Amino acid sequence: MQEQMRYKARIGGKEYTILAKQTPAHMDAVISLVNQQLDQLELLDPSLSVEDRAILMAVNALSDQIIKEKRIYQLEEALGLQSETLKQDS
Repeated sequence: MQEQMRYKARIGGKEYTILAKQTPAHMDAVISLVNQQLDQLELLDPSLSVEDRAILMAVNALSDQIIKEKRIYQLEEALGLQSETLKQDS
């Protein structure tokens, strides 16, 4: 099992220490995307607080996750059906 590492990040102008099992390069990419999305939301609606922008990002992220999990399930089901068909043809 990978060991958790402390990762220092600046998100929305605030410093955080995050425990992560992922590499620093992975965390750099994640933090960069978070800050980009925070900036985009601020441009779209400057009246939103950092907290409001973070909540909107969380909702969007979970929505995307559910959609992707559903797609993975569908692909796994399709592969399972193909696998069963191949076994029957043998």
